[in-house]
Amino acid sequence: MLNSYITKINSATPGTGGGANAGACAGQGKEGGTMWWKNLLQAALELVYPPRRQCPLCAGHSPDESICHACRELLAGYAAEKFCPVCGSFMGPKQHRPQSAMLCQDCLAGSRPFDLARSVAPYEGPLRDAVHRLKYHGRTGLARPLGLLMVEAALREPAFERTQALVPVPLSPRREQQRGFNQALLLAREVGALLQAPVVEGAVVKIRETPAQTGLHRRERLQNLLHAFAVAEPGAVVGKIIAIIDDVFTTGSTVSIISQILRQSGAAGVMVLTLAGARKTEKW
Repeated sequence: MLNSYITKINSATPGTGGGANAGACAGQGKEGGTMWWKNLLQAALELVYPPRRQCPLCAGHSPDESICHACRELLAGYAAEKFCPVCGSFMGPKQHRPQSAMLCQDCLAGSRPFDLARSVAPYEGPLRDAVHRLKYHGRTGLARPLGLLMVEAALREPAFERTQALVPVPLSPRREQQRGFNQALLLAREVGALLQAPVVEGAVVKIRETPAQTGLHRRERLQNLLHAFAVAEPGAVVGKIIAIIDDVFTTGSTVSIISQILRQSGAAGVMVLTLAGARKTEKW
């Protein structure tokens, strides 16, 4: 089954956004215009001086630009780890954790508004570097191989077979203008093309600017995000099983807020699929 999805990636519509979305932002403000020109300059330089073929994760040499052997071995190790069955947080090697301890401390402390969350690997090492190149250096072409990794993670969890629509986590209009694209939308398009699931791009919108989440604890993050999102198209989610798509799951605050408003708007179920997930260091 997976082989057909991998083959299909060669013909799937690429997750554009660096060009089209960035171009749409040109002239809409100094910051957005600056980012657009930077992306345009980068694209021009790569035409004149093509970058060496790289592994999408570690950026090491890879003749066919596929995931290199070392990174595949790393991902296989992550896939073999014990994880929280609810939030999907990585808990370390299975032999280091008793079978009786199932949920992570955050999930034990209270129920989550989503049914389950899964990710490819913890937000560390080469995967974190790849996320940074995608988000902060405009390497939008990485959305395709990274999206494929997300599909592989989804196929390991049978619950995702019930997915009826994908909802990318939105950026505020100002942040998207600055960046030139929404990385969650780029990933959602790739995942949707491979899983043949529709991407409802405008279903959820961000209606309030929020301070940076870095350094905040989970409760502070939740408070920070209250009333920051809204369901703009309830008809697109009512009665459906939704998979929220994002690049990183840390405390789960953002996807928790979005899960709540999706359920309030009539979604029949909500799951979460991210590229990178949390690493738990609890002592057992």
